[in-house]
Amino acid sequence: MSLTGNPHASAWLRAALANDRLAHAYLLTGPRGVGRRRFALEIASALNCLADRPEERPDHTCQQCRMIERTVHPDVRIVRRAPERRAIHMRPPNPPGPQREFADNVEFIQADAQLRPVLGRRKVYIILNAEELAQDAADRLLKTIEEPPRFVIFLLTAVERGAVFPTIASRCQEIRLRPAPRAEQIRDPAVLERELGHTRQLVAVLSGTRLERLLVARGLSERWTNQPETVRETLRAWMNWWRDMLLVQLGLGERVSHLDPTARSSLAAVAGQVSRVSARDTAARLQQTLADLDANVNPRLALDLLLLKLPAIG
Repeated sequence: MSLTGNPHASAWLRAALANDRLAHAYLLTGPRGVGRRRFALEIASALNCLADRPEERPDHTCQQCRMIERTVHPDVRIVRRAPERRAIHMRPPNPPGPQREFADNVEFIQADAQLRPVLGRRKVYIILNAEELAQDAADRLLKTIEEPPRFVIFLLTAVERGAVFPTIASRCQEIRLRPAPRAEQIRDPAVLERELGHTRQLVAVLSGTRLERLLVARGLSERWTNQPETVRETLRAWMNWWRDMLLVQLGLGERVSHLDPTARSSLAAVAGQVSRVSARDTAARLQQTLADLDANVNPRLALDLLLLKLPAIG
């Protein structure tokens, strides 16, 4: 297992698996987009992976790993704030909201944690953005997180430890994740391939019709509900592409982060069709949209406006 930019976290997980020494609760902290959710799922996969040797876990190919990656494993439960709610509350909304691939409350955990795993070795509760826990939810969660059954582990994520209720944070061991240097990200084949996919989609959008743009926006807004990190990754890749565009227009092409020949070709082709002002404004608009989404602005409205305002190319 390799976590780009965080070899200490990867080394910790390997050692913990090899020695079978894990605490009952961890707080994964770091800036948005650093991969906190991904690392939490990596830990959950490693704990339940079917590979024979601990050093081979997670193998990402066994049934357990695949189910966890698709967030359909019955023993790995994800809790996060629903977009229409202001916090993670103790109880689900009344009346119930739309069916989701995650829970938006913690009330079920106390009873659920007493039941042995259905398929895996360990039950894992992942609380995303634990700084969004309401007081009643934190109080209820505390009852279980203090002394969970031996087959239960809690993984909480947050930007900063200090943003989480002290009663909760004090029960967790912290693992701090840091952003990878840009050069290291580019060397990672998986990261590079994802970024190239995002930029290819962007170039297609720029020459697309209004309807095609709205369809892309709709897809992103729907994904925001269950996979917000994927949407953030997409918008950050688009933002990096427009910043590289400005470098090309300024004659500083040697400084661009996109090293793939196809990506460089698309930058050069579009650079002559949009102004510097437009490229600069587009990069700023993408950054603002990311901030708006994190501030709970309606994702469908924010993404519709973003896609419709992107420059058009022939």
